[in-house]
Amino acid sequence: MPARTKTGVASAKRASTPKTAQDVPPSPSNLTDRAYAVVRRLILERELTGGQVLVEGRLAERLHMSRTPLREALLRLEGEGLLVRANARSYAVRGITASHYFQCLQVRERLESQAVALAMGRIPADEVARLRAAILSLDSSQQGSSHWQADDHIHGMFAQASGNEMLAETIRHLRVLCRLFEVVDPFKRIEDDRREHLAILDAYEAGNAKAAEEAVVAHLRQLGRYTLSRLSHGLVGELGA
Repeated sequence: MPARTKTGVASAKRASTPKTAQDVPPSPSNLTDRAYAVVRRLILERELTGGQVLVEGRLAERLHMSRTPLREALLRLEGEGLLVRANARSYAVRGITASHYFQCLQVRERLESQAVALAMGRIPADEVARLRAAILSLDSSQQGSSHWQADDHIHGMFAQASGNEMLAETIRHLRVLCRLFEVVDPFKRIEDDRREHLAILDAYEAGNAKAAEEAVVAHLRQLGRYTLSRLSHGLVGELGA
């Protein structure tokens, strides 16, 4: 049998070496998922605000993404109600009126109080402890992405742990609509949110379902009162839904 050359051996090794995940180019579906996640985050963290027009080409350049997966991601976001068609070639971030916003808060009171009651005893203590630490560590001078993440976590955690998928999905949708509410000057409720969120966690950790439900309702009603006050002073802008 003829001897194999060094070049042949090296080629054989290269051919037999399995590719890692980093070696394999991302699939179109993965690129679409990434584009979807990025744009959705920008909307929910208010980096893209209600009524803002999104031109596909410019957005692709800004996010360093190709246009095909971005186009598919924008279609998904339109289907979820986060975007609306501005014209044939562009979208706009959906705007929510004050009336619609307050209606969402009223429904959330009923659903989220039920969710926290159903979630009693279902959430691991270490997850609650991590969330508490995250809330306590929030920067009180700026309502940035960490604030929205903690807000999403506490409301989403109880909905997810409720064991009722329809309830959880409805709460997620209502929270998205609330987040879309256009604010001329960002909400400055960092300390109020911190105190109210901690009150919910205190009641939950104490195993007091009634107190937890009341804390959730009190939190949402305080948010409604705060928004109403800002409306009366012209600090909240309304955009058509």
